[in-house]
Amino acid sequence: MIVSKWTGKEVRALRTAALRMTQESFAEAVGFVAPTVRKWERATVTRPVAGGSAAALDTMLTRLNEPERERFRTALDATATSAEPAPAPALPGASPLGVHPWEVEDDVNRRDFAILLGSALLAPALVTDTAHLGVSDANRLAAGVIELARQEQRVGGATLVQIAIATLERAKTLLNTCAFDERSGQAFMSAAGNLAVLAGWVAYDADKHELARHCYADAFALANQADDTALTVHACVNAALQYASLGRKGLANPHMALVMTSRARDLVRGAPPGRIHALIATREAQAYGVLGDRAGFRRAIATAWRELDFAAASEPLESCPQWLGFVTPTEVRFHEALGFGDLGEHSTAVALAAQVATEQSGARNAANYRAWWATALARLGDLPTATAEGLAVLAELESHSIASPRTLRVLLPVRHAVGDEAGDFATRYDGIARQKVSA
Repeated sequence: MIVSKWTGKEVRALRTAALRMTQESFAEAVGFVAPTVRKWERATVTRPVAGGSAAALDTMLTRLNEPERERFRTALDATATSAEPAPAPALPGASPLGVHPWEVEDDVNRRDFAILLGSALLAPALVTDTAHLGVSDANRLAAGVIELARQEQRVGGATLVQIAIATLERAKTLLNTCAFDERSGQAFMSAAGNLAVLAGWVAYDADKHELARHCYADAFALANQADDTALTVHACVNAALQYASLGRKGLANPHMALVMTSRARDLVRGAPPGRIHALIATREAQAYGVLGDRAGFRRAIATAWRELDFAAASEPLESCPQWLGFVTPTEVRFHEALGFGDLGEHSTAVALAAQVATEQSGARNAANYRAWWATALARLGDLPTATAEGLAVLAELESHSIASPRTLRVLLPVRHAVGDEAGDFATRYDGIARQKVSA
């Protein structure tokens, strides 16, 4: 059993119900004085018992025998049913469910919104009638993360970022206010951590990089609390991608991407062949490309192809973790094209990007791949073809079939190449960019 935050409610349940002690005898048993115990029993959610005091209470909790644990749980249940639970703090502009009007009225059409709302995603946010989290709550949250990831692949991150953030905040609130046993707590922390990674990704896709950083920090913290190595690796590879991407624009140090991939590689060292090894190598290849390290890039991309071949032979796509399903030859080839472009080998980049753009993939990925192809063409000097391909991407952004500010930013070199000349591409690009700024 774990108590994530010690308030007066938990302290009193431990002392009076579980151990049936006076304040004086409890203070002696826990190694403090009676006035300190009285102070603990006045603790609130916003000002809980912390530090060494909380650690001492944790120790007392772990020493309970089964009848004492049952009395502790019963006391907490009685406290929970005797008062209305406080609502979770909402994000600015959010409704009680964490749903924002713009999500229905603008970027997400009503049918898509109904699908999302009907999914398991928001179920954990509605857990307000109990003071306990169970494995079933963790499973609902995990199912919601999977559903949100599917939606993101189809419509892009900008439509979903506020739903993801609101649900993540609610999940963190539940961890801070509800009691749970060790198994349930670890499962819910892992599910919340995977939601944090996904929230970071949709924030990244929405061009909200500071928000993405905060989400990844939450993911690392939750992974540590849950002792979830796979979650730590997941957060590392996503953070590495952000560092490399921002490094390409001079907004971050791409060496940090290598720090993240090195940490991930250490954690999976000795693991059987699988797509995670290929993904780590592609992140390294991207960082080396941004750094202009040709040898490092070629070594990393060769490793990615080799590891993907190993994975294809030993890890069928349907049996790999859901979040690794996108690691396919198309994805590795895409990173190869990016790296050659960063290294100034534009002819090779165009050839690879053209191949990637014609391969089957999800709607959001397909638009992003095509945008990169247009950019590679512009850098090679083929502006007519670049603008033609870019216009196809702009059409998808204009129709709201996908909402990915990151994809629009990918096309910026094409817009620069067009310059101030009046033309369809420049007019439509600038129009979408104005909508993004005013949103």
